[in-house]
Amino acid sequence: MGSEKEKFRIITTMIEATIANNAIVQYEYEFICAIGYHLGFDQALIDEYVKEKEIFILPKNMASKVIRLYRMALLRKNERKSYFKWIRTLYKHGMKMGLPHEVIRKLLCDLHFSENVFEGERIINRYFAE
Repeated sequence: MGSEKEKFRIITTMIEATIANNAIVQYEYEFICAIGYHLGFDQALIDEYVKEKEIFILPKNMASKVIRLYRMALLRKNERKSYFKWIRTLYKHGMKMGLPHEVIRKLLCDLHFSENVFEGERIINRYFAE
């Protein structure tokens, strides 16, 4: 069909075409990965490109967005020492994911008042109940 360089250019062009606010919706990303698979690329290569370009993958529904923001909070817990930077970073990521302001505020408030950052089951279940 063509050289590896040309095939990879097809994938990168598709990614660049679907980006909005430095993010791609989950189903678009899955479609691009399927095309990449048919062109002979491993998903790890596409993931590496997305990570290198700092492109966010927007989850399909609200529950997965909340879980993703919570996981991000856990991954960035070392930044909690610089508390306001931690809050600001999480808030910006939540907005980029398309979460409503109220949901982000509730999640950050829950994380703030929780004794243990890892009591995620209670925090996440609260959002599934709403």
